[in-house]
Amino acid sequence: MAKCDLSIELDDPGALHDGGGMISGVVRVQADADVKCKGLTVKSGWKTHGRGNVAKATAGSQTLFQGQWTEGQQCEYRFELPVAHWPPTYHGFHLNVDHAIEARADIPWSFDPKASVNFIVHPTRGDEAMGKPKTRAVSNVVGTVIVGIAALGFFAGMAGCLAGGLQAFGPFALLFLLVPLAIGGLVFAKYVLPKWVLGEVQLTLGPEQLHPGQSLEGELSIRPRKTVAINGVTVHLTATERCVSGSGSNRRTHKHVLYEQTEVLAEAGAFNAGQVHRFPISVALPADAPFSIDLSDNDLIWDCQVRVDIPRWPDWVKKQPLQVVPSGTSGAAANASTMAGGKGGGPLPAPAGSERANGGPDADESSDGITFAETAQHLWAVRGDREQVDLLVDAVNGMKFNIDVTIERRLLYAGAEDPHVYRDGFAVWANCRQPALPLVLYVPHHLGDEFEQSRGDGWQGIGTIVGWDHRHGRLQIKL
Repeated sequence: MAKCDLSIELDDPGALHDGGGMISGVVRVQADADVKCKGLTVKSGWKTHGRGNVAKATAGSQTLFQGQWTEGQQCEYRFELPVAHWPPTYHGFHLNVDHAIEARADIPWSFDPKASVNFIVHPTRGDEAMGKPKTRAVSNVVGTVIVGIAALGFFAGMAGCLAGGLQAFGPFALLFLLVPLAIGGLVFAKYVLPKWVLGEVQLTLGPEQLHPGQSLEGELSIRPRKTVAINGVTVHLTATERCVSGSGSNRRTHKHVLYEQTEVLAEAGAFNAGQVHRFPISVALPADAPFSIDLSDNDLIWDCQVRVDIPRWPDWVKKQPLQVVPSGTSGAAANASTMAGGKGGGPLPAPAGSERANGGPDADESSDGITFAETAQHLWAVRGDREQVDLLVDAVNGMKFNIDVTIERRLLYAGAEDPHVYRDGFAVWANCRQPALPLVLYVPHHLGDEFEQSRGDGWQGIGTIVGWDHRHGRLQIKL
């Protein structure tokens, strides 16, 4: 049995913290017996959770106390700790990253009491922490030369092996050559045949590092040796979560496409022989694009694929890895600029025709005197007990509340598979002010602009509780 209870209170629990900044608060100790503490430590750090193997790191730690607590004693210990630069807080499909303050009292011959509280981190210099960008794809000319030399060497080697194998093992040697021949054929079809009909192909794309909202610019130029028909030319931008779980024979890779966008550069037609065909490329990232993450077994990968679709022939395809990095704007500055535009901080102006604009129904009347803050407190207290959570959510399901939340981010991948998502609507992740109960808000299309640029902003309005997301531990609310 533990002989004391710990709790943590942050000085600004609803704040959006900058990566590399400082976070402060107090650790409270309530002793229910005389107890010797070998060390009360508090640390700041981050940890992944989801489908991949866990990655974690500590940004800083402090030892706040060593000594004796007496029965009934209540103590407070202030702390100030650094916040990790990278990775930022992230909640996706397979991958989640959470920053937390954790406190632990080392009690001899007893369970060590612990407490933790999460906080949200906005990156300010993640590009340095992420390291150098991925190596640019090999240029077309160099790539063609390398592939040509490799193909020539491969077939020469196969011819030699075939001659020696037939002499040594007779016709059975052909069976051992089928697999490498098939692989060689696929490589030849993928890299050599498209170039054969398209001739000179030049692709430039840049920059390799982009901020959310920036555009990937470039140009594709093709000068075919002979006239060739095409089904189209496209640019495909994707963001994919890739998480690895287990190891050895139990190692599994889990992928989920978070975002994809296709731009058509050319419709079906033909390239004339000897004529240069140029296609400018400009693909804008969404303003709330998640940042690239590289944590060994937990990655968020952006890439751009350019494809020339050739009928009845292998397509020409080039894939370019990208890095989406922070702009360097602090969370506080972002909030300030947003508030200057009249969108942040306090209640947002209600759109014309909405329930809030027209006065709307009185949320308190339908909530039977229970406030949203009280409901959140109860759910926060039992969030680790699935049965208790279900009982509480069933009790308040369908009730309207006045809610006051902090926006995390608008999800890119909310779709029809979630029965609560409005038609043409959005899903937004948010947190209660106090306690920081995670929420998912289902936003109708006409309110989408209010959440387009919101990240760490406050939002107030009326929502109806519709369930609990056990996968992500979030209360589901429809606006």
